[in-house]
Amino acid sequence: MTPLVLLVGFLGAGKTTFLKNLMPALAAQHIRPGLLINDYQNARIDAAQFEDLALEVKALSGDCVCCGSRDQLLEELQNFKHGEDRVMIIETNGTTDATQLIESLALDPSLKKFTQPIQLSIIDGKRWQKRLWHNSLEREQVRTASHISISHKDTIGQERLQAVEKSLIECGVRGVFTDPVALAAEIAAMACDASLKHLETSESHTHSHHHAEHSHSTHHFASCEFTLPSVVSKKEFLALLDQLPEEVIRAKGLVVFEEDPSEFFVFQKVDKSDEVQFFPVGKSPRVRTPVILLIGPQLPKERLAEMFPAAWKV
Repeated sequence: MTPLVLLVGFLGAGKTTFLKNLMPALAAQHIRPGLLINDYQNARIDAAQFEDLALEVKALSGDCVCCGSRDQLLEELQNFKHGEDRVMIIETNGTTDATQLIESLALDPSLKKFTQPIQLSIIDGKRWQKRLWHNSLEREQVRTASHISISHKDTIGQERLQAVEKSLIECGVRGVFTDPVALAAEIAAMACDASLKHLETSESHTHSHHHAEHSHSTHHFASCEFTLPSVVSKKEFLALLDQLPEEVIRAKGLVVFEEDPSEFFVFQKVDKSDEVQFFPVGKSPRVRTPVILLIGPQLPKERLAEMFPAAWKV
């Protein structure tokens, strides 16, 4: 599979600067990046800066790729030319809802050739949590991050840097700190793993079953999905959601309960402390496979799988 990287950060956080340093680092690893830049007005201007650094550069001007421009984003990803040395990088605009974007990408069956999203959040060391009414959006943008990079570290001083790092921990951020060189090396390792996995699958179907998960999955996965039984006990289902580890910041999906087996419900739970929301969607929705999608950085996927009752596993 092709690594899929989401670059997230508030307006002016330093996303473009990070990209300019990441591109030559990827070239040193013999990785050929594709780049999609989303912005309200100047996406084409930003894209022009990378024409000599990326194999493919596309501009997506207009609304956020998490909502208004989502269809255009999916079309670009569906047309992407995959390869063993490729990576796709999406630079989102400054007001993107990262969780919503990850959900959209993780649930789309047409994107199975990509890995689950790797979210890199750029933290503006100077302005982090100094944006008044935008502070909540800034916090939300980093909660699903698997990787973190703080910009302007050379100008903010050690005291401010430590204050930002402490604030990130208090906000529940679990991503690992990285830089362009380190991230490029990780992407190259992922591409190599994907290439070896493809070779193993071609040579032996039996062998491939022992390597079903990416070797770095607990480090990179921003989401994971489990199929639910056709019907479940509502009491058992609610108990399961209550036991989800704190790494899971959002759970959503489709479920059918034994108490009313003719009705499908879309459910959502944000954070452990929030109540579960259920929305009836009728007896014959377009999607009819009960499923649960879990969102969060560094999800302990094996531990999550063990939480499901034995009777649920098929």
